[in-house]
Amino acid sequence: MLAIISLVASIAGFLWVVPVIGPIAGVITGHISLAQIKRTGENGRGMALAGTIIGWAGIGVALLIILFFFIVFIGVAASQSSRYGA
Repeated sequence: MLAIISLVASIAGFLWVVPVIGPIAGVITGHISLAQIKRTGENGRGMALAGTIIGWAGIGVALLIILFFFIVFIGVAASQSSRYGA
């Protein structure tokens, strides 16, 4: 069950339906699910692994987008003239 939640949350986060919560929830539930599957021998390892990977990829993409906008913001701010009274 956690493997399905992990996969759905990660995909929803990656598609920007739930941009911040989705990948984080997918990664957390994916890791919990992988540990549970290792302990009990249940099925669903592939879904748990896919949810974890997609979740980490979604977090990485979000961080790259935030970094890009931060760099653009710094570049725009640095290019503005700061001459007072000129």
